[in-house]
Amino acid sequence: MYLNSSLSTFTNSTLSPFSTAYVHGENLTWADIIKDWASMNQRNRFDAAFSGRGFEVSIDDRSIFKSGASSGEGRRQLGFRRAGLVFNADVNEAGGDAADKGKVTFHWSVQQNLARGLNFSHEYMNVWHEKADYGGNQWTFSTGLLLEVDGRVGEWGKDKIESFRVQNAKNEIIFEVGVAWRGWQNFAVQLDHDKNTIQTFYSSGNMPLEAKTEALPNDNSGGGQMQLGIAKKPTETETVVWDGYQEHLKNNQEAQGYGGVFVENSNGDCIST
Repeated sequence: MYLNSSLSTFTNSTLSPFSTAYVHGENLTWADIIKDWASMNQRNRFDAAFSGRGFEVSIDDRSIFKSGASSGEGRRQLGFRRAGLVFNADVNEAGGDAADKGKVTFHWSVQQNLARGLNFSHEYMNVWHEKADYGGNQWTFSTGLLLEVDGRVGEWGKDKIESFRVQNAKNEIIFEVGVAWRGWQNFAVQLDHDKNTIQTFYSSGNMPLEAKTEALPNDNSGGGQMQLGIAKKPTETETVVWDGYQEHLKNNQEAQGYGGVFVENSNGDCIST
């Protein structure tokens, strides 16, 4: 967000770059969910370049999304605890927006607040690009203990729960790095829709981004929406969305700090590093 933004910006449909309606728990607004950036120990490298500032997305017991709520019907997604910001340009774009064409790079940075830390015995989606038909994601940025349905095989990965992962459309891990407890971690995912490839970039602190994979094959079809925030999956679940165990969370108990959030046209092989 810009330096002159306030928390009320997130609830103002004219000022906010994100939808004020999606995706959060019933009877909540983004002013209830977004936390101030006072805990950020320094400005992110991209925020400093673009006159921006960081913010935190939080979840608690109220973070239960009701699918189909706009029609007055739908079911509460009791398996998830969820708060996901969606760019206005992504809402109701049936034919896809500019981020669903050509070569595009999604940027974000994360920083941890130890006072409102995540519970890594759960799987979290923190940034993801969901297909327009809700049948999956073109890519996912996740942490915590992967569920078997999302790619964990047996006991694999239980020693890597405190890691961030980039997963492709098949939920395969193509890049992972340990969670840093201090300072910023900077990520980028580049999709080439013409060649159906995905490439990842990473740096820490104030260092420039570096490519961490080559351009790898990926199914980028289907258009969709980028979401940024927290989707905490349950344990002891059969359906993930509708059932499973979630421990009690007090108000705004878990949070993830974000900065440097932007989507870039990379058709000329341009990428901000």
